[in-house]
Amino acid sequence: MKSLHCLPIQAKSMQELETRLANEAPLADVVEIWLDSIKDLRLAEIFFEKEPVRKPFLFVNKAPCEGGDFLGTVEDQVELLIEALKRGAEYIDVALGTKNSALKKLVIAKEKTRGKIIISYHNFKETPSLSHLKSLVKRALKKNADIVKIATFVGNRNDNLTLLSLTGWARENDFEIIVVGMGEEGKLSRIICPLFGSYMYYAPLSVGSETAAGQIPLEKLRQIWEQIEETRHCV
Repeated sequence: MKSLHCLPIQAKSMQELETRLANEAPLADVVEIWLDSIKDLRLAEIFFEKEPVRKPFLFVNKAPCEGGDFLGTVEDQVELLIEALKRGAEYIDVALGTKNSALKKLVIAKEKTRGKIIISYHNFKETPSLSHLKSLVKRALKKNADIVKIATFVGNRNDNLTLLSLTGWARENDFEIIVVGMGEEGKLSRIICPLFGSYMYYAPLSVGSETAAGQIPLEKLRQIWEQIEETRHCV
């Protein structure tokens, strides 16, 4: 399966979200919306905007420990994602560390919808060993993840190789996985992992609208892939 382009949108207001959906969403395969960043959030209105866009929506609702702004309880955090699923969200992303009782409620709600749950692990300090990352993937799958996301800080070239190996291992075992390297050194993984089976890649349309360190604008990313393809044919 071809890796899907996910357009990340971390809007501060409903007006900003509406404008960006109209201008940017048509160029994406999937649109990621950060609910926690929208100060005047009105979830129902987002789904009115969804109709003309005609793109799958992925919702996140991140706490500060995940790099987000949601300050409520875990139950309230998950409740917003449950509501998004009930309204027709194609994907929701929830942290692997979410307490089991809240996660179970989310899984039960998902079974009554067509949505998919992405269970994600973020490490903003390092890339753990391959064996440890594999154990995290298996743990997420046991928690009924439809897709597992692994995002780690990349400090050197070997970290990129670890993430690439994880991508290949998941593909060999028929797990749907999203693999992301964060930071300047992690850009290599953002280029390579989608070519080797990462389910989705995150790319803003312009410099300055990144939602994570190391994201590469879509046009530049596609130019790099074209150069790789041209080089491959010349060899």
